[in-house]
Amino acid sequence: MRTSGVLALSALACCAAADDRYVVTFKDHSDAARRGYAGLAVEELAGGSVVKELPRHRAVVAHLKGDGVAALRRNARVASVEVDEKRFLAGSVDTAEFEPGRPYGLDMVQATQLAEAARASKKLCIIDSGLDMNHPDFANNTMITGSDDDGAGAWDRDPLSHGTHIAGTIVALRNGAGVVGVNPEGRLPVHIVRVFGGRVWTRWTYSSDLVAAVDECVSVGSDVVSLSVTGFSASEIEERAFAAHYAHGDGVLFVAAAGNLGTDDFGYPASYDSVISVGAISAAEEPAKFSQRNDAVELCAPGVDVLSCVPTGHFRGELGDYALSDGTSMATPHVSGVAALVWNHVPHCPAGVIRQALAASAKDIGPPGRDPRFGYGLVQARDALDTLRRQFPCAHATPEPPTPAPPTPVPSTPAPPTPAPPTPAPAPLEPGDIAAATCGSTRVAGRARVGLCDVAAAGP
Repeated sequence: MRTSGVLALSALACCAAADDRYVVTFKDHSDAARRGYAGLAVEELAGGSVVKELPRHRAVVAHLKGDGVAALRRNARVASVEVDEKRFLAGSVDTAEFEPGRPYGLDMVQATQLAEAARASKKLCIIDSGLDMNHPDFANNTMITGSDDDGAGAWDRDPLSHGTHIAGTIVALRNGAGVVGVNPEGRLPVHIVRVFGGRVWTRWTYSSDLVAAVDECVSVGSDVVSLSVTGFSASEIEERAFAAHYAHGDGVLFVAAAGNLGTDDFGYPASYDSVISVGAISAAEEPAKFSQRNDAVELCAPGVDVLSCVPTGHFRGELGDYALSDGTSMATPHVSGVAALVWNHVPHCPAGVIRQALAASAKDIGPPGRDPRFGYGLVQARDALDTLRRQFPCAHATPEPPTPAPPTPVPSTPAPPTPAPPTPAPAPLEPGDIAAATCGSTRVAGRARVGLCDVAAAGP
């Protein structure tokens, strides 16, 4: 984890100030302890209250007073108590209208040189302010699903326009109108998790909300997570969560905005080791003045005057469903979209290998090698796939054929039963005789049970 220096812009001071919201992480991994986290926290809160639980991370989020913080830090079952850091959207949408068309960034990142794979087995998750599913570039895309975060609102609505703009860069449909995204054929599965816009249209949320959103992305099977968000204080639980899901390159690929202060401060979550930090450049391949410059920046992509979608009716006018926007927020979906585009061609490669290939194939547009403004350079889709196929055996792997099910035995035709000799009719009883009766038993096979066994034998 990198440590940020002093913030250059005092304008953030109001938003960066700590409030009384904390993340309390516990030591015990047992289910019993997990069920008791909220109860234990309540006992020690000294007048505070629990906001939410993060059971996957043995933690609760709570409003704490000074005595409650001190008491929890003394508790033998508590691992840490930290401020729930704020996270902000890393871009803004202009209020002007522009002629729709193909955004310039698609050519710059070679998305126009690489067709989508016939079958998309990798899923991309966008954590943002929602998505306007009524927009014509998304309305007919059946591969988009979503989740509502507590308090943020419905995932398929976007009061801030930010999430819709991000999604447009990734998956705006090729439908003869509007714009197109990096993956325009409607094949890429996309999941939307809304965490912004629920608090009177606020453009910030907490690090614990990001942790919960990332957990949701992973729970629905996402492989790439796109985060056009930033903050300038690290969070222990956030860093652990991203690292756990990245799993040393064997898990989920995270792509996040470097930040828009135009300084060398580190933005989070982008600056965690398990996350690709994305800087912004212009159409002329010049670094954006607002883009962060530090040794965490790994890749860069177009982030100035990026044309994409905004919610229908958001701006007045005939062309009001599209707008230009600046920010490392806008650069980030170019990289996450390219990552998904490339990965679907080589689905047997792990996340770490995809990350290596994106870095190795990037167009070096700054000083030779990695540098603080451009990272390794401008992400390149076609070159990344070529690099994978040249250098990584996993790009040529084929799935192992499934083990064939054992053949279902065909029952042999039973021999006809040998007829039993006829039982002689009993002699009629004479008066005074004593009749003795013997009751035999008959075993009847339960047909329901036999049927279940037959199904099991014939199954996959």
